Amino acid sequence: MSADWLGRAGRLVAAGFFSAGLLAGATQAQAVPSERIEAFVAVMAEHGCRMSPFRADEVMPGAGFDDKAETKAITEQLITEERARILDGQLVVFGGVCGGKLDYSGRERFFAAIADNNCVMTIDEAKLLLPRVGVEMTEVQLLMDKMLRMAEIRLSSDETAVFLEEGLCQKFMGLSPQMMASTPETAVEPRSADVLRADFIAYMQGVGCSLTRTEADRQLPAAGFTTKELRPVIGAMLQAGEAEMNVAQDSLTISEELCPR
Repeated sequence: MSADWLGRAGRLVAAGFFSAGLLAGATQAQAVPSERIEAFVAVMAEHGCRMSPFRADEVMPGAGFDDKAETKAITEQLITEERARILDGQLVVFGGVCGGKLDYSGRERFFAAIADNNCVMTIDEAKLLLPRVGVEMTEVQLLMDKMLRMAEIRLSSDETAVFLEEGLCQKFMGLSPQMMASTPETAVEPRSADVLRADFIAYMQGVGCSLTRTEADRQLPAAGFTTKELRPVIGAMLQAGEAEMNVAQDSLTISEELCPR
């Protein structure tokens, strides 16, 4: 049986960003005073304007954002106002003290992907098409309620397909190639190899110092790590004897020196 849009998106979010903490804990958005939103952005700016869920669990409570319903509401508002996006499993803030700019919002990229797919998209098609235009299902889920409420999209009766409103379909048709060729311009450089290594070791310390490949495929993207960026870091750690691969168990274990048991 095909997964439905709302159920599938919900499971992806539950397995990813929401479960890790930054967006967890609320069933519906709440009104947040503007000063709290700007204080949240200021904390993000202090940490490079991008933050993985794992890092947020460490940083946000100590910065006065220990109410996960509030942080979810703030994140939703920043994304709705096109001041932030979910990129590579991390919340990335644009503009103001963070600098950078959005060429296309996640909402616009989503609309273009549907428009160029004959104005309708199933979950299975979304898994292939959304990454091509640079939008993640987590971000779509955050915007879904508003898009439905504004009648910009509608769901099929079995919720397995989403249809784009006719006027929007005409407006966004043909724009997918432009969006595929563009990436958001951020003022913040990606994590350096040293920072990435430190973040990865800190994460491994929190999960018992070892992960199987199956666990890694499920957990690392949700914690804000991508295979592309981690591959050279893990390779260097293996060469230096700081990590070990167990072929029989298909697992990676960090050395006891770096990850005390």
